[in-house]
Amino acid sequence: MRAHVFITDKGTFPVVRDNSFWGVGIKGIPNKYDKVIKENLDNGKKPYFGMIGDILGTRIGDIVFFYERLVGFHGIYKITSNPFFDITPVGCVDDTWPIRVEIDCLNYFPEPVPEDYLFSTKEYESKFWGWFYRKIQGARGVNTIDPEATEALIELLVKINGNAIKKPNNIRSYPSKNKGNITLPLNQNGRVYFEDILRAWLIENIDNVNRKDLREIFGPVEDLEWFANNVPYHVTRKNIDILCYHKNMKYTAGIPLRYKFSVVELKRDIADDKSVSQVVEYSKWVAGRLAGSEIESVQPILIAFDFNDNAKVKARNSDFSDKGILFYKYYVKDNDIKFEKIEY
Repeated sequence: MRAHVFITDKGTFPVVRDNSFWGVGIKGIPNKYDKVIKENLDNGKKPYFGMIGDILGTRIGDIVFFYERLVGFHGIYKITSNPFFDITPVGCVDDTWPIRVEIDCLNYFPEPVPEDYLFSTKEYESKFWGWFYRKIQGARGVNTIDPEATEALIELLVKINGNAIKKPNNIRSYPSKNKGNITLPLNQNGRVYFEDILRAWLIENIDNVNRKDLREIFGPVEDLEWFANNVPYHVTRKNIDILCYHKNMKYTAGIPLRYKFSVVELKRDIADDKSVSQVVEYSKWVAGRLAGSEIESVQPILIAFDFNDNAKVKARNSDFSDKGILFYKYYVKDNDIKFEKIEY
């Protein structure tokens, strides 16, 4: 089960709810998509590629909760479109939110879940670790939450509201047809322009059944229970580039079993020994916090344009687990990104 929390406030929540969409952006973002791309390429500190990467991690059918600042969590909705670019003003949502997806109301719960309920018991607190770290680090428009947090948030909505009621009659279809495609610029002499682009491309394509190289890295699509990018795991601004949960029931008599966690660290350029230490550090946290201290169920993966000798020595000498650390080299060719495994 994949789900996301979309950020709204007192003014924007009723607009996106009643017009079946949500969007992200900032004041001053260009009103044409090609200008958005150019501005971020010219200034790598702009946040547009990060925003695009977050929304490219959504999928049609994913569950959505709206977080209304200072009020709480509303639900339950689902995503009904691929991401698109549209500056059409809708109510108070203007062209500062041009990166959008369409949504539909699944079950309408009139009373939101107050934020402090997420931390009202030790059990809930342990399930909402992602939201806790995200709040400490700072707001982000798209917040992908894992299956445990999703189920807990639904549980809280039911506890507060009882049965869901019929969605309000004033909810209508998204009112604009001016949707533009969202694409990523890739090539700068065989590399991506920025790491944010590599992360965005991977999270968009991670479940592509036709990519043998991605299936080698991330395993069968049917086993990809959950995945997210920029996963917060510390009170400081430390984020796991990509985290995946893998589950299978084929060999367990129909009983779903989460058997692996993939922890992915990305480097636009050449990875060194510090990069190896970084992915091991993240993997240790995942093992202790999410995998019940089962080290062998966690697979560290380092993806980079290349790897220096120090990285290879560090990986060879690592005693994290018997699985070792997987190295994959990426390269941009023909407006595509390819991957190959590197032995060390």
